[in-house]
Amino acid sequence: MTRQMLERQANLAMHLEPSVAGLRKYRGVLGPVDSRTVRRIAFLVPPGAAEILIKLSYDPFVEDAGRGPDTPGFRKRWEREIQRYRATIGKWGGTEVLQHYERFLEEACDCMGPMRNLLNLAVLDSAGRFRGRWDSACHFDQWVSVGKTCSDPGFAAGPIPSGEWSILLECHAVVTDACTYQLEIGWRTSEGRWYRGELHAHTTHSDGALSPRGLLEAATQAGLDFIAVTDHNTITALDLASREPTVGSAGLPMVIPGLELTTFYGHAVALGVREYVSWHEAKLDGGMSTLASTVHEMGGLFVIAHPFSPGYPVCAGCQWEYENTDMSTVDLMEVWSGPWQRGILWNVPAVRWWEAELAQGRRITGVAARDVHQRQELFKPGTADTCVWARSLTVDAILEGLKSGRVFMTSGPHVRFSLTTAGSPGTYMPGDEAWAPWGESVELSVSVHAEGLAGSALVRIIRGRSGRRAEALFSAEADTSGADLVFTDVPPDRSWYRCELTTAEGHLLAISNPIYVERGDLSS
Repeated sequence: MTRQMLERQANLAMHLEPSVAGLRKYRGVLGPVDSRTVRRIAFLVPPGAAEILIKLSYDPFVEDAGRGPDTPGFRKRWEREIQRYRATIGKWGGTEVLQHYERFLEEACDCMGPMRNLLNLAVLDSAGRFRGRWDSACHFDQWVSVGKTCSDPGFAAGPIPSGEWSILLECHAVVTDACTYQLEIGWRTSEGRWYRGELHAHTTHSDGALSPRGLLEAATQAGLDFIAVTDHNTITALDLASREPTVGSAGLPMVIPGLELTTFYGHAVALGVREYVSWHEAKLDGGMSTLASTVHEMGGLFVIAHPFSPGYPVCAGCQWEYENTDMSTVDLMEVWSGPWQRGILWNVPAVRWWEAELAQGRRITGVAARDVHQRQELFKPGTADTCVWARSLTVDAILEGLKSGRVFMTSGPHVRFSLTTAGSPGTYMPGDEAWAPWGESVELSVSVHAEGLAGSALVRIIRGRSGRRAEALFSAEADTSGADLVFTDVPPDRSWYRCELTTAEGHLLAISNPIYVERGDLSS
């Protein structure tokens, strides 16, 4: 199994249930009499589904260890099958071949390991089309995906029609007295998975210490799926970085092309651009808005970088001084820059500015960025990855996920934040806009898992609304070994929610982007 498949399956296994909709669990018990039979299990897929998720497990996987090597026991248990096969060999192979079979049978009984149960399944969509086959050898107890644009190996991508789909549970062999199976089926309205990356990094083509290749190798060691190469006012490293083998071959992360527009009065990262952007005419009286428009014309995203870093003369141009920037041209803002503890001086103001823009109705995506110049900065405690929900690991899909706000930032813990309403089917994730009837409540779910972090952490739900300052609505302790929390609120109109995970001392561990809520009447 490839590294990408293992990573995808690990991601789905850990993060599926908080964001899957319509989860159904089917359980049954099979016996030897069910061998060589097929069971049909039907399930409904609603309109708007973009991805079907399936997981099958069964127990026991093999028969009791003592039965296989025990020759008399094996003979007695499988005498009918032994005689059937002997007759077949005798009919078609003759006496000489039959003698070879007898010797084979003795050897096989002496060394035979435990016999195993074998269940597989086939998937048919509502039009009766074959959509793939689940194979026990590579899919056992793992989530598999059937999606619009991409599917796991063994399954066909394509439209997800609504209606009654079918699972054909293939009972190839049940060798134990009882075999219990569990089948889980769900769907998502948005196809994809979470990818981890770094959005701000430099090479030796500006003031970084790493070559393009060295930067990609360090990012691989940090476990990143993608990294943006954003040298100061130059794009010369991009051809070298893009020529390096990518995830599909050498295991290096995908490169997002870009550059850091390093002006006298503020820095901005242009993501998704491969051409040089002239910045010399950027003035305090609106020059950055012009540069943002240029980046958009190139198909890129415009990111305000470390807006509250110390500026001139400590770090000339590092502080954002373009107070008259047209914020409608800003796509992303770095709200977690470098280690949170050391950078709290500039990170807290960045989060508050971000929330103030959200209160004005501007859906700017908050992101983390290390501003990597040296290898060790990728591994520094307190820094955060930017995790993006995308339909695939491509530049266009990651940029789309960033723009839509399907993003959370984390220094390590796995945090999943979702919302459900009475007015709409499905589950909403950060970046989504949910609709809720007037007077109805919404459920806010937070799932936390933090490997290597002892004790508990604090989960906070932040609520914002149009024209109002954001407020901490709920807080609760969460066991870092694994916790699922649910909060209920009746939201005001044009509101949003995000979640944070902090240590007991208040140091930020993870932060999500908002889920937006609009109110309305059931008849509308």
